[in-house]
Order: sequence, then structure tokens, then C-alpha cells
Amino acid sequence: MESFYKYCPIYSHDDLGKEYSLVNLFENQASFSRRKNFNDLFDSEVKILRPSRERVRRTYQKLSGESKRTFKYLYMGENANHNFDLLVKSIEDVLDGYLFYCVTENPANNLMWSHYANSHNGFCIEWDGSSMPPEKVTYRDKLPTLDLLELIESTIGLRTKDEIASQAWLSLKIKLKEWEYESEYRINLSNRAQNLIVKDLGKLALVRFQPEWIKSIIFGYRMPEKTRDYIRRKMPESTIYQEVVISENGNGLALEKWHNK
Repeated sequence: MESFYKYCPIYSHDDLGKEYSLVNLFENQASFSRRKNFNDLFDSEVKILRPSRERVRRTYQKLSGESKRTFKYLYMGENANHNFDLLVKSIEDVLDGYLFYCVTENPANNLMWSHYANSHNGFCIEWDGSSMPPEKVTYRDKLPTLDLLELIESTIGLRTKDEIASQAWLSLKIKLKEWEYESEYRINLSNRAQNLIVKDLGKLALVRFQPEWIKSIIFGYRMPEKTRDYIRRKMPESTIYQEVVISENGNGLALEKWHNK
């Protein structure tokens, strides 16, 4: 993927110094979200499936020694339901902790400009695809699931922890089909990149990036000239600019290289 794109809103062209999307752009930081920061009630929601007694029994039969005794005490005794509740809560906390950056492969999507760039008043960042390789979102009819018993098995050697971690991240890259028009990709801030966090604000975190990762800035169709000039004054001189225009057939959007008028 050579480039990916982030739509950014601008709400007031008369007070640009307070526009958070511009502040982040000029300070070389990006806003990574946790799943509780999304407007969509179902975005990154994962159903955690509790096992039947029969499945618990079959797992128990695979074990031996201390692991077998511990498993029976925790998940087959009188406190089994309580222990399952605690485990579900801990899994939810892990999922809540993931930080990711949502981008798209399409910089000329009318709905995206309308929804995420304040009705074409904002801008779009073109990122170098090799800087932070994104992973494609999958669109399905139903919410993703995580199997609680499989997670338990990963702690007692019946499954690998890497396999389960991969399954959890895969679940956070699934959205309902009604959002398919977004052609979304996601970038997970790995544990190795935690040092890039500038400020953790709870539901989101500001993450430092290198200016050379930006390939171009795309101006929205309704962005006034004074805002375009403001951005140019703040960005490095080498920055490339594009603008959104109505396509030649009049039925969609297109990109053109922008020249100062």
C-alpha cells in the first residue's frame, strides 16, 4: 500500500489556532483512539463467549497434575461463575487498552469528506504507506467473538498466547457491513512503540510521528483560501498540496495538485 489517508475536520476558519486537527498536524502528533472513543456503538465491540459445561469438562480431561487441579478449582467449582466473570472483565480491560489509528485507502470519498472532514471544510493527510503499515478492516454481518475457554487454554499451554493476542487484534479490525463504504484500515500502536506517546488522555492518546511520513495535504472542496494559506505557513516548505475538485463527469470527486492562487 503506497499511501493511506486520514480525514480531519476544521470547525471554525476564524479561530484556527484552536482547531485540534491542525494543532496535531503542526506539532507532528496523531490521535490514536481506544475503542470507547468511537461514536458507533458497535465499533470494536467483541462478544466474549462463555463455554458450556461439556466443553469445560473436555478441556479438564486434557490436563494433568497441578494444572488439572487448578483448572477444576477455578472453573468447575462453586466459584466458577464468579471466576468467569472476573476473566471476562480482565479481557474487556485488555481490549479497552488497545490504541489504534483509523485510516482509509480512498481520499476522494464524498461521504467521508462529509462525515469526517466537517462537510468538506477540513483536510486529508496522505501518509506514506511504509511509515506505519496499516491493516485492512473486515466487514461482516455480525459482531466478532472471542472464545473464553480458548483464552483460558492459552494460559495453561493448550494454545499459544501469541495466537490469542492475534485473535484479539483481529476482532478489533471487524466492523458491521453498513460501514463498508469507508474502506478502512487500522494501525495498532504496538508495545514497542509506547515511547512515541506524547500524552495519554484516556480514551485517546497523542502519538508522535516523523514529518517526512506525510506525502501530501489534501484541501477540502469548501476550505477557504485563508485557511489554506494558514496551513502553508505552518507546514515545511517542501510539503506537497492537493485539493478536492468535482470530477469531469460531475458525478464524484477527484484530486488535483494545488497551486497557490
